Amino acid sequence: MPTYTVHAINVGSFLLGEADKVLTLFSMERGIIRAVAKGARKPNTKMSGRSDALCVNKLLLSTGRTFEIITQAESIEGFPEFRTDLTRMSYALYYVELTNHFGQSLSEESESYFDFLLNSLQLQARTPHDPVWLCLEFEMGLLDILGYRPELTYCVVGREVLGEYNLGTFNRELGGVVCQQCSRQERQLATRETLRDAQFERDPGWRNGAHITPLVWKNLIIAADRRVSEEGVERTCVVKQEAMQQSVEAARRLVQGYIEYRVGKRMKSLEVLEQLKVR
Repeated sequence: MPTYTVHAINVGSFLLGEADKVLTLFSMERGIIRAVAKGARKPNTKMSGRSDALCVNKLLLSTGRTFEIITQAESIEGFPEFRTDLTRMSYALYYVELTNHFGQSLSEESESYFDFLLNSLQLQARTPHDPVWLCLEFEMGLLDILGYRPELTYCVVGREVLGEYNLGTFNRELGGVVCQQCSRQERQLATRETLRDAQFERDPGWRNGAHITPLVWKNLIIAADRRVSEEGVERTCVVKQEAMQQSVEAARRLVQGYIEYRVGKRMKSLEVLEQLKVR
């Protein structure tokens, strides 16, 4: 069987037989690959630890009929830091869950996305930056790579330049911010039943708007540049730290909702944090 080498991050798995696993890998060389890790569920085997989620390995794969077969595995990165921090681990698992969903769309950018994902995991594991902020940066970076980056500079309806004074709503269907005037016009239409029904029938996107504050909007713009964590650029804010943290969490929840709208399903990795009210 033909063999080849890849550098890959484990982004998912399911059980096969009595002792094996099928790993979903995001590889630098080929994007998403599914490969059988034989004996991965047997205790005290090398493949057991190397088949865990988030592990980064150099793998020798053989081409199989349904799945590739892992014949050799060399560990590169294991992220032991996540084992002692539930919050950061949950966000890291969220990264790979998103990668699993969008992986097929990232095949042409596999090398650059592999580097982006690995760097994002390293930042989450080993830097003092706020884990919520790091997650927001990751989400905005992923959307940028996929071509889904939300429009934050101009109103997606009237194309007016956006500023603190004229923010209206963030609209998932339309992919960005709607200015105050356009949002007000829609609310006026919605008070008249016939016009409202006609508008919704023509443009169901209006149903997916959520109010956006100036502080949340600013956080989205800063996070889209991804310079806070990667280049050490300081976030400046005149409001209290508590309010700032709340606005970051609000921005991240807004982006997660936008991503889930694009995926068409709810992400599961952060449910534990939601239950513990950590986010």
